[in-house]
Amino acid sequence: MMNYGTIPTSSHPSPPIDLEANYVIAVLVILFLSLIYHPTSLLVLAILVVFWIFLYFLRDEPLVVFNRQIDDRTVMICLSVLTVVMLLFTHATANVLGAMLTAVVLVLVHAAVRRSDNLFLDEEAVAASEYSGLTSYPSS
Repeated sequence: MMNYGTIPTSSHPSPPIDLEANYVIAVLVILFLSLIYHPTSLLVLAILVVFWIFLYFLRDEPLVVFNRQIDDRTVMICLSVLTVVMLLFTHATANVLGAMLTAVVLVLVHAAVRRSDNLFLDEEAVAASEYSGLTSYPSS
């Protein structure tokens, strides 16, 4: 289950599932930008984004189908395959494949160079320091 709107405060590294939603958003934006000149594909993508929003981004509880719990990764994979297949049916194959290749490269580069050691807030260090907040200035 994804937990949106919380600030990570522990010193434990975040699991990759926390970043999957961000990567999905990046891929969908790249797909959108590549389909600007294909109105039919944009319409199909808009319909699919509605599915993404309701089945992946806005759920608080796990998805249950036939009394079986489906985790977020399975939903993401199924929606990804559905999105690519439906967009390929709109005859924008070169744009879709080029956008997917670009998105995969960007996501992999980001995942490779991302540093997770500075993502967490050490509350004791912040409380002990004279700097606090985003607009703090050194004392003179």
